[in-house]
Amino acid sequence: MIKKIAYFISIIFIISCKSDDGMPDCSAVLCAEPAISINLIDTDTNLNIILQDNISKEMVVIKNASKNEMPFSIIESNGFLYVEKQNRLDSLEIQINSEIVATISYDTTEPNPDECCDFGSLINVVIDGLSYTIENHLVTIYL
Repeated sequence: MIKKIAYFISIIFIISCKSDDGMPDCSAVLCAEPAISINLIDTDTNLNIILQDNISKEMVVIKNASKNEMPFSIIESNGFLYVEKQNRLDSLEIQINSEIVATISYDTTEPNPDECCDFGSLINVVIDGLSYTIENHLVTIYL
């Protein structure tokens, strides 16, 4: 009986998430800001450099194409740099201890209006002189 009630409530919730025009009702959904996660990997050890070298936030500076410092945070559990995207098209310069370690240029697709919290996907990503991979909004750079 409890399974039937839970199933019924789930169906009602799913149906109520659609508005009359067929678009999702995102009013009750909390979305994170548009961001890029950056994983800096040491090619010798295959470990995250932030964690491996105990790099603190104060040692990292990220600037956009206009040379303005970008807001970011370091995810303590995995060492990823979490950088808020302020523009669809931009470039980021990552410095550690005043040394430029990577420059990333990117573009973003148009958001999908049929999905809540969709801010578009990364496209046309270019990282000069370094190997990298992209998976969703995670850019892994091999230094």
